[in-house]
Amino acid sequence: MTDAICVKNITKVYRIPTVLPWKPAKLTKALQNVSFACPREKISCLLGPNGAGKTTIIKILAGLILPDAGDATTLGTVLSKTPLNFRVKVGLSTPNERSFYWRLTGYQNLDFYASLYGLAGKIKRDRISEVLDEVDLSGDSLKPYRLYSAGMKQKLLLARALLCRPDILLLDEPTTHLDPIVRSAIHKLIRERFIGQRKTSILLCTHDLTEAQELADHLIFLNEGQVRAEGTLSALRAKIQPHIRLILEFDQLPRRDWEKSLPILGLKYENKRIELEVSEKNTIPDIVHSVVTAGGRLLSCRHHEESLNDIFTRLSGGGIS
Repeated sequence: MTDAICVKNITKVYRIPTVLPWKPAKLTKALQNVSFACPREKISCLLGPNGAGKTTIIKILAGLILPDAGDATTLGTVLSKTPLNFRVKVGLSTPNERSFYWRLTGYQNLDFYASLYGLAGKIKRDRISEVLDEVDLSGDSLKPYRLYSAGMKQKLLLARALLCRPDILLLDEPTTHLDPIVRSAIHKLIRERFIGQRKTSILLCTHDLTEAQELADHLIFLNEGQVRAEGTLSALRAKIQPHIRLILEFDQLPRRDWEKSLPILGLKYENKRIELEVSEKNTIPDIVHSVVTAGGRLLSCRHHEESLNDIFTRLSGGGIS
């Protein structure tokens, strides 16, 4: 089965004109030979700091701007050769609430955008009702948009993206400025309905590490217009931290010779705590036995895994190429 999205060597340079006409325009490389893939029916998360090029990627995949070099495929079709009627299979949700008409109701706004998709009559009415039900906005569809809460506005953005019944959803910061309860509801909506029921493939663009850790099946780290790393969270952890890191906490430390003959790769004492690294899990029982035999009163032994925040910090600083 082919990937839902495959980006190949995309480069995008923005030309920024200067105020002084005799000075040449400034060229800014937004993307530099970017390549990655998004598996079907999964949530891929494009992570990176502000200015990393995330939104530029989303706009290229949505067909809003063209790359200067490279190309992409969506559902096996080359983007540069994709007919317009195929591009409706890609839904886009951006955090731009100004694209709705504030005096119109939620239903009327969707009615307008459904017409742009070429929907009419009963098909259009049924489709609007369908997406309103899907995002739990049916009860508020006749309210003027100006009276919508931040969460309702975000749900209407998602409803608009679903009007074309897309096979791919591009979500740019879908929970920006939302409180934790509403954000959790949006996450549940994305996971259970868009992935679980619709079997949609999703590329989610965010710099919210908590959101990425909760939702992402596949991670793509972008920084300064380049992909720094790509893969599942467990694969990225293994790349950054290839060995098993253990933290042992004591009421009383063992004698200092306890580690002799054990295959320990690194050892550090800090107050009544010992941090060490081993290459195999089956070494852990021998370590526990050794510290206890050497007079240690062990309180806990835990396996430390790099958090997504740790990985993000390392990748943003260029720790992995």
